[in-house]
Amino acid sequence: MKPIDKLLLFTFPFFFIFQITFGQCDLGLITIEECDMENVDFDGINGPDGIINLYTETGTTPMDGVWSIDPEFNAAFDATTGNLSMWELKKATTLITQNDYFFELRNATCGDVPFRTARLILGPYSGIALPPSGPLNINAQGCDSEGFNLFSAFALDDITPSPHSNGEWTYNGTSSSFLQIVDSKLFVDIPYQPGIPLVDQEVFEVTYTVGGILGCSTSQSTTVRIAMVRQVDPGIGESIAICEDDMLAGVYDADINLRDDEYLDGEDIEGIWLSEPTGEIDDELDSVINLRTIYDNLIDGGNNLRYGCMRYDFIYATEQRSAVCIDREAAVSFIFHEQLRPFSQSDPPPAICNNVLSGDLNLFDLLEFTTEGSFDFIYANDNYVNWRFISGPSGSSGNLGLPEKPEVSVLPPYEFYLGKINTFGAEPGIYIYEYAVSPKINCKVNNEVCDPYATIGDVFYCEHPCDVITARVEIQIFAPDYPGEDTNTNICETLGQVDLRSLLRTNGTSIVTTGVWTNSAGDVINNTFVFPTSDVAQTFNFTYTTVSTGGCTETADLALTINKLPNAGEDGSTTVCSDSLTVTLFDLLGGTPDTTGTWTGPFGYVSTDHLGVFDTSDDMLPILGAGIYTYTAPANAGCSSSDSASVEITIVDPIEIGDDVNESFCKIDGRVNLFSLLDRDTARTGVFEDTDSTGALSADGVLEFATLTNAIYNFRYVVRNAAPCDESSLNVSVQIIDLPIPNVPAQEFCILDAVRLEDIEVDVLNYNWYATQESETPIIDNPILLDNQVYYIATVDVDNCESERLEVMITILNTGERSSTGELCTLDFQDGVSPNGDGQNDTFDLLIEEVYNIPEAFPDFDIKIFNRYGSLVYEGNNNTEEFRGESNVSVRLGDDLPSGTYFYIFSPNFENNIPIQGSFYLSR
Repeated sequence: MKPIDKLLLFTFPFFFIFQITFGQCDLGLITIEECDMENVDFDGINGPDGIINLYTETGTTPMDGVWSIDPEFNAAFDATTGNLSMWELKKATTLITQNDYFFELRNATCGDVPFRTARLILGPYSGIALPPSGPLNINAQGCDSEGFNLFSAFALDDITPSPHSNGEWTYNGTSSSFLQIVDSKLFVDIPYQPGIPLVDQEVFEVTYTVGGILGCSTSQSTTVRIAMVRQVDPGIGESIAICEDDMLAGVYDADINLRDDEYLDGEDIEGIWLSEPTGEIDDELDSVINLRTIYDNLIDGGNNLRYGCMRYDFIYATEQRSAVCIDREAAVSFIFHEQLRPFSQSDPPPAICNNVLSGDLNLFDLLEFTTEGSFDFIYANDNYVNWRFISGPSGSSGNLGLPEKPEVSVLPPYEFYLGKINTFGAEPGIYIYEYAVSPKINCKVNNEVCDPYATIGDVFYCEHPCDVITARVEIQIFAPDYPGEDTNTNICETLGQVDLRSLLRTNGTSIVTTGVWTNSAGDVINNTFVFPTSDVAQTFNFTYTTVSTGGCTETADLALTINKLPNAGEDGSTTVCSDSLTVTLFDLLGGTPDTTGTWTGPFGYVSTDHLGVFDTSDDMLPILGAGIYTYTAPANAGCSSSDSASVEITIVDPIEIGDDVNESFCKIDGRVNLFSLLDRDTARTGVFEDTDSTGALSADGVLEFATLTNAIYNFRYVVRNAAPCDESSLNVSVQIIDLPIPNVPAQEFCILDAVRLEDIEVDVLNYNWYATQESETPIIDNPILLDNQVYYIATVDVDNCESERLEVMITILNTGERSSTGELCTLDFQDGVSPNGDGQNDTFDLLIEEVYNIPEAFPDFDIKIFNRYGSLVYEGNNNTEEFRGESNVSVRLGDDLPSGTYFYIFSPNFENNIPIQGSFYLSR
């Protein structure tokens, strides 16, 4: 369908025009002109509120979709209700802002294409000025010290909107006090008029104009009158730094007037002086002080010489004459700076030897600082001092490690002020350094760094009224005479004597001959040293000391060892047993051999030390073999020949008797000869020892079991060996297995039970039945038990040991006999047969478990069944099927017998068991 365009006019309580273009998801534009927003009242309550409803204004409803506005103006628009608060829109519509207030109506049908669009043309509004007041008919008052916000002169409440912000301000005058209007700020400069009137002010009239476009093109203006008051001015106070030496020189002895321009300039004459702690200002109009008097009070007659720096502020105050300006103050400041006291190095310069091992020297410690009364004027703050190297010997390698001044304050203290240098190994000569202190050290500031050597323009230059003070430090460095190097040496006793200096090592420099030798006790000795007589090696510690010009002492230590000729000891020998090849060869040497040698011997043996240890318990050591082992003591240091001695090893073997024996025996075996348990190769020359004291072992090695219980018994077989071998022995362990006899009483059963041998209850788990007391073969089948039989039972274990055998008597009761407990052995057959296949009484049962077992009890039985007429209908024995209601005789063979009462005759056909008669009922 083609879109249809229409123009609709609506009449509202205010004038507006809008245009709607209809169409299916067309970009229909509605233009709303609101020229008088300050009078719009949406809810009719408490006067105007500036709210319109976008649905109402555009002839749409929430069913058409949801209106939205640029997010910048979301605060003014409620998308849920469509209400628009025009008072929240801060700009009137102009050519520049004509598309700011643009709305889109969207719904699900049109998707991203707006269903409707609208544009608001907002008329200009220049605001309402505050009511004028006073004789000057002004709307507001401001102070000229800062710009005045002209919008402050406008009314603003619940029914009065703020003016639009895109208007222009115009000054309606020609006063030379007017400076400019920037944005909405008025800037003026009210001239000072000393004396009456005390309030200097001037009125400025300005107009605020807001323009519009289209149907709301008429501009709107609001004029306000602002009284601008001059801010009182206390002037500019100077801050004057005074060095103590100028004060002491009389520069500031005269009275001064703080109102002089060199101290306070440009002040209003209506101000006063505030009270201050020096007492120099008598009253608020007094401006005369004496700086020397203040200084004298500061140092307190010499009791406060270390005041550092002290600031005195004299405050000139001017009081504001209106509520819009403020009181102002200016300070004239005087800062008294403690002067630096001199410091210097004491004479003469220190003489330093460059061979002092640490070599650390703090130049600061060489300075002497001023002391006045109880005050020490010592300057030791890293941030305000500096060292510099002035000069050294020609060709000097540098400043001996003097550190550079850190550029920032370092925590923990860097201790740069110490001027630490290191003189160890320094070139001899005179070194000069200089220490400088900045006067700012007496007036410290956190993290401030002042380099006293810095000049104007340098980063760490600090301006100060007092002078930097410096002092030079001079040191003289001397070198010692060369005594040689520390030396350890060995010589042989054969020399007899030696020149000690000749033994010292050198670095290529000649050793001076003016030094002195001392021994470890401090005694002076000759350079030619004669060896004392001794039986052992001797070690001497000597020190060679030289003293040079400047008093530098240097030493060289000589550790002198006088070695004896080597001693390998005297030859030795020993015999060892082959089962204990543990020996230390060194212990077999005679004399007092040196411990510096090593061993060689058979089978390529070489020891790693002087001991020559063989130990059969240590798998890491070689095995000792028979032969000659040679001990060689090498030449001692300084000597040229070695020495040797030997040890001969002889090895004998012990008698071999085999390994330990472990055997088990049944107690019923009776005895054993322990010799029969030994290996065939074991010598029979030994004896058995009854280790466990059983008392059952005879002298010839027979062990009787009668007194032994179920346990393990230990015995030892010992054969004596020739020296040095110990006896040979082995252990024999015999385990006696003594099993308990089963507890089985005489057995009594009813013949109907058809009991077999396995049915007898036994109180042990493992056992054998035997037919006789002497039988060697146990019963392995399971015979049925018969009357007056005798069986024998024994406990057995896994090793086939048996206990003693027990005789067990069997009694079988025939039917009709009573047991020893009075129980009758009787046979009661069932009284009914119902062959219906339900598993109950389907046959005339001859086997009922735990009741009777006819086929087993009476294997030759027969049974005859008769009907009530006495006719034989069934005849059975051990080889026929049980009666199940069918005839098995020739006349009625296979017939199903009718229900009714039947009679039976059961004949056991066994010994004294008599036939049994009875009846039963056959049910179909």
